[in-house]
Amino acid sequence: MDATFWELVQATFGYTEETPNLRNLLIRLFVADYAHYLDAAFPSAFQNLQLPDGGASNAVVCLAQWRDSASKGASYNRLADEVALRIHLDTYLPGFEIEDLLDVMTFSDVEKAIVRGLLERVSATVEVIDSESIRSVVSRRQAGHWVVSTSVPEETRKARYAVFEAIAVAAELFSMRNQYAAGFNFESAEEMYRAYEQTLYRFDQLYRLFCENADLAEARVWHILKPLRAEVEAVYTNWYLIQLGLTWGQYVAGGLLEEWRLDGVQNQYKFFAKHVQPRLDEAENRRVFVIISDAFRYEVAEELTRELNGKYRFEAELGSQLGVLPSYTGLGMASLLPHQTLSYKANCDVLADDKPTASLAQRHEILATVKGMAIKGEKLSALNKEDGRARVADYRVVYVYHNEIDARGDAAATESG
Repeated sequence: MDATFWELVQATFGYTEETPNLRNLLIRLFVADYAHYLDAAFPSAFQNLQLPDGGASNAVVCLAQWRDSASKGASYNRLADEVALRIHLDTYLPGFEIEDLLDVMTFSDVEKAIVRGLLERVSATVEVIDSESIRSVVSRRQAGHWVVSTSVPEETRKARYAVFEAIAVAAELFSMRNQYAAGFNFESAEEMYRAYEQTLYRFDQLYRLFCENADLAEARVWHILKPLRAEVEAVYTNWYLIQLGLTWGQYVAGGLLEEWRLDGVQNQYKFFAKHVQPRLDEAENRRVFVIISDAFRYEVAEELTRELNGKYRFEAELGSQLGVLPSYTGLGMASLLPHQTLSYKANCDVLADDKPTASLAQRHEILATVKGMAIKGEKLSALNKEDGRARVADYRVVYVYHNEIDARGDAAATESG
């Protein structure tokens, strides 16, 4: 039986030894796959482990099917790691460029080598970085076996994906900084406002995405991103926020504060009159839901808009308003309610048409004047479909107050009620 098996192995893979064994066969199969996809000179230390050409081609096909097998993939992963250890693969990988290894899926050690290479490239080219080429490499590896295969533990897959994603968004952040190396120079506050809507918001978005992915990776003991995090923080905190504040401060000091308005930009206190009332006027049975999510940033809304339009049968539009001054939750909440005037009591509570607005119940009372109601987001989402419909059935305007984002960044009590 053994003789027949080894005869088939020799015929298929060209493997033969005086005393053949499974360990040596596996090493040669994995080495053949590695050599096939490596886009560089093969290490001389592995030359004696290669199979004949015809056998090597069969080995590549065999390992590809094994890797992709839903039932056998886990055994592939385990043995690939054992072979990598036995041939000391990690000592040979540092000599290769990223592109040399780009198509190699044979060993998980290659993922680590490419990550190290990407980090070195980003750090070395930060002032002239080509973020598109970085993203191209990242996308290739994120679609590879060691990141997407269900034979790899889910936490490991998520960590690997997050590491690659953090590097890609950091590269784009650095690229954007290079585009604005001279700072933000706009002829007017309106121009800068529109620039933020169209482009500058990406600084905030990329920073958030980097932090999300780096945190996920580090939670799974991938601390390799720590030096990159320091560079990202330097760009975002020590450059972007300062440049943005200085530029906007010039417009405020130049007269914007005296007349808080921008041409073509709606003020927040006109929200109900401009967005809610016109929809109610379209038909008597029209119902409008307004979700007010405290601390929900424009850049997050942009991402949500893309997701809604891309995955679901919705038509979402993104717009912005010029916020109220001073910019704090109490005044911002009041400005979104139906009103003609906003004012303050002696204790600084905000009034809408002389009615208090601080609590959920007080906002509900104001909304009742337009057949509306106010409700906390968690209370509404806790209802099933039938109960939820019944809860809002008698109202034309439903204000849903969502405070999860703000609460996560605050230890204090929420402002939603």
